[in-house]
Amino acid sequence: MLTLHPTGSQAALIVQAMHAVATAQGTVDLEPIERDSIVEIQHHLLHLDQPIGPAGTALPDHLADVVIERAMRQSVVRILALLPVIDKRILPAKVAVVEEAARQLGVEDRGLEILRLAVKGKYRSIGFGTMMRSVGHYWSPTGKMRVRDWLDMLRNFLPPVPGLYQMVGDQALLARFRALGQLPGDTFGHALYRFYSDRGFALPGEPKSFPEGWAKHEAYHVLSEYEVNNQGEMLLAAFSGGNSRLLCMDLLMVTLLQFQAGKRVVPGPTPVDELRPAAFFRALARGASMNVDLLGGQWNLWPVVERPIAELRAAYNVPPLSAQERHDLNGWQALIA
Repeated sequence: MLTLHPTGSQAALIVQAMHAVATAQGTVDLEPIERDSIVEIQHHLLHLDQPIGPAGTALPDHLADVVIERAMRQSVVRILALLPVIDKRILPAKVAVVEEAARQLGVEDRGLEILRLAVKGKYRSIGFGTMMRSVGHYWSPTGKMRVRDWLDMLRNFLPPVPGLYQMVGDQALLARFRALGQLPGDTFGHALYRFYSDRGFALPGEPKSFPEGWAKHEAYHVLSEYEVNNQGEMLLAAFSGGNSRLLCMDLLMVTLLQFQAGKRVVPGPTPVDELRPAAFFRALARGASMNVDLLGGQWNLWPVVERPIAELRAAYNVPPLSAQERHDLNGWQALIA
């Protein structure tokens, strides 16, 4: 989760720090995708009506004197940590600038851990760490790691074992999810059921399904309206990363590494150049604006399944998509029909 509402002087230094990272303090040229990303970060995360240029490309040495609030310091470091991945090279010189900014601000963060591994090419270590951190927040419906959640994770990444799927099926849970299809068509629960059924996904409780906790991932899809394809999943990761306090950088960094830089971090496709800065940072900001953290351990889908989906989006403060955004997303087949 990113918390940023800077003053003018703070914004100016943050923008200069971003340019310092992207250019390795003026030693490499700024690429168009980096320039566009810095503009969109200013728009969506710094809340600037008009982008501003940097006073220079050196990292400001008085960053800590101006950016004082602890939450803003962490958010600044998190934004800076994203930048070395955007050009797909993850250059040590750029990472070093992020490290220096974090040192000045007195911040240690999961994004820095991932960046340190990425610059060494240790992508499997990043993936393993992210999956371990995700067990309690995505796989478990309670927010706490249970033995069943560890087994569910292993089951989905190991070859099929005869008889195992039948042992882990849950008929009561399956019946509960199937009942969502009988709710009125405008409800969140019905939309969630349709999301599963229209795409042929196994419902929680079926032998070959993902565990119940993974329904939070599908709930993010329904609330955000981002579809299941490369671009949709990238935007969904930005949306959920913006919403999550604990998994923010796991979600943001892994999707940039895998979908922009083409590095295999977790099982799945490894496309390159999928980043659309305006859409990505808008998705991040939409998630950050929510007043409920779905992965924080307190949220449960069952109390809200009968609420109209439009009412729930408004209650959770999910910014609506504009007509232009819908047009763009449709063009990428990244909008839920």
